[in-house]
Amino acid sequence: MELVVPAVYEDGFLEGMAGLPIAHYYGASVEDSGLRANSDLPAVGDDALAAYVERAHRQDQAFFYCLNVACLGNREFTAEGQRWLVERLGWMSEVGCDGVVLSNPYLVAFAKKRFPELQVAVSSANGIDGVDKLLYFEAEGVDLVYLPEYVNRDFPLLRQMRKRSRVRLVPLSNTGCMINCPIRAYHSTITSHAKASLELGAYVDYPLLWCTKEKVHDPAQMVKAPLIRPEDLGVYEELGLDTFKLAGREMDRPWNERVIRAYAARRYDGDLNDLILGYDQMEPYGRVSVRIPNRAMDGFIDFFQKKHDCRVGCRDCRYCDDWAAKVLRYAADHEAFAKRVATALDRFESGEFRTVSGR
Repeated sequence: MELVVPAVYEDGFLEGMAGLPIAHYYGASVEDSGLRANSDLPAVGDDALAAYVERAHRQDQAFFYCLNVACLGNREFTAEGQRWLVERLGWMSEVGCDGVVLSNPYLVAFAKKRFPELQVAVSSANGIDGVDKLLYFEAEGVDLVYLPEYVNRDFPLLRQMRKRSRVRLVPLSNTGCMINCPIRAYHSTITSHAKASLELGAYVDYPLLWCTKEKVHDPAQMVKAPLIRPEDLGVYEELGLDTFKLAGREMDRPWNERVIRAYAARRYDGDLNDLILGYDQMEPYGRVSVRIPNRAMDGFIDFFQKKHDCRVGCRDCRYCDDWAAKVLRYAADHEAFAKRVATALDRFESGEFRTVSGR
């Protein structure tokens, strides 16, 4: 078992990760847009990132650069955009990056043809949720596919993907996204343009706010979220999936160290919230008021190995709802927290906010 983990640029982090089963780190410098708002990420420059790559290599660990922006506004087809692509990918190669994470299919083809020394990982934002999609990217020569979180419990699909492709499949394991989220693609698009939004005066992560409102008003959604617990990694290894991606680039060093060590140990005895991106990061509204004791979820995944029909909706199935009623714990201020989030969302949806510039 190996892990794909966020790059944390604080002194001592890399050294603390030496000896852990890490396939590669992933990250980017402040120069580029990606699937996280730049304001949420550490402002590391190109030179510092190059030094980080060298240090990772000294302890026999690899580094993939994230250029996984879902939309470049078609700039990649202009003469200026083409020059920028050659310079940027060339720089990655020169400083020793082992690979690049991409969402844009054109950039995938471009990188494989112009810079074959770079491995290419297809971002989970691409939503590779079928064998035909996987085979398309295999034909393009990609080396890894980060699978979207919503296929994690579709075991018949995972078996077929593993059987019919030689590409390394890497499930996204610790995001708290809603199962079959209806605004997932929108979320990827607006985060791709977050840098431009911040230059205009504001960036609002509306999908995260909407998602949190849904979860605190229907907490069973937190149980339904298709994450992979540390204790359940073996289920996927039996399918031939032995590499797991952990999210958390925007989180601090203690958070990432806790998550990485929990998955490396295949066990965590605290709240599952402590490991899952999107369950507790709701500033300025505070820690999510619904808690999931992790070990209380032992055995939960067994049902999905025998039966899977989540893509057609819950219908009369109350499996997750029954588990939620049994294991969830609520903070004393749960109702107040839910009201704060709902009020904020209502303001956004009613247009009762403006950017700093007033536009």
